Amino acid sequence: MANPLDLWKGSNRWMSSPFREMSRYQESIDRLMNEIMNLRREEGSLGGDFTPSCEVNEDEKNYIMKFDLPGIKKDQVKVEVDNDRLTVRAERKEEREEKTKKKYLSEISYGSYVRTFTLPQTIDEKKVEAKFEDGVLIINVPKSETPKAKQISIH
Repeated sequence: MANPLDLWKGSNRWMSSPFREMSRYQESIDRLMNEIMNLRREEGSLGGDFTPSCEVNEDEKNYIMKFDLPGIKKDQVKVEVDNDRLTVRAERKEEREEKTKKKYLSEISYGSYVRTFTLPQTIDEKKVEAKFEDGVLIINVPKSETPKAKQISIH
């Protein structure tokens, strides 16, 4: 009867060339990732969602949020505030006026954009300000005064 350890060693591909096997696995993962990225690009060019760049900063009194929205008009952007949540909505529509024009390449994404942020502190909803200029949306979100701890005397 054969030793079980010898049988396992003989059938294990890792014992003969572990680097070759790791290389094969890496190639498989690379192919899978490339396929996923290509599908995402194709969906984007067919009217899928687009994802603008966003930047969020904080100082002592405010959150300052910036969104790059090139090609978007002011009336295509909506900003909503609900308690400590802020939602930005935008839509970039593809122009399809000219029927004789052929499209050879499109790297521009079209579609809708919705992003909701839950802010870590309560905010002052009444004082939120939004400004849209040159394709950049800037939202100033003032923090509300948080009640400070109060010492309670015991009687």
